[in-house]
Amino acid sequence: MKNGKTTKTLVWILMAMLILGLGGFGVTNLGGTIRTICDVGGKENRIDEYARAMQEELRAISAQFGQNVSFQQAQALGLDRAVLGRLVVERAMDAETDRIGMSIGDENLRRELLQIPAFQGLDGSFDREAYRFAMQQAGLNEADFEDSIREDTARTLLQGAIVAGVV
Repeated sequence: MKNGKTTKTLVWILMAMLILGLGGFGVTNLGGTIRTICDVGGKENRIDEYARAMQEELRAISAQFGQNVSFQQAQALGLDRAVLGRLVVERAMDAETDRIGMSIGDENLRRELLQIPAFQGLDGSFDREAYRFAMQQAGLNEADFEDSIREDTARTLLQGAIVAGVV
């Protein structure tokens, strides 16, 4: 009888070790949500960014074909992979601009924002309410949008330097 009790105890110890061992191999996030689709050089691509880029691509391709294109059709055309590829390249460039310390200042950001037609009032000047409304409609907050403008501009500068061969 004692032998049966020892065997049972050993089985429980082995089960506990197995569970702990599996936990060490990354059995995590079982109840969490996934918010990113990739990480490139410490720069994440969030799922909402991918969804927004995919929607823009679907609208553009639908306009080009003159009819609505479903997500399944876009997948068959490889657009989902193309969008993801573009986002990965952008994040790689963002990581590089961070690494070399390339950014635009507040004054350059201000100039960029003032040039966006969607944020201009009837007189052609910057309209703060139009800016706030556009952010609300797009589901963005101002800080994230301004960060994306900084990243886009720095990315454009980096691309120009690469094309021109500047070290």
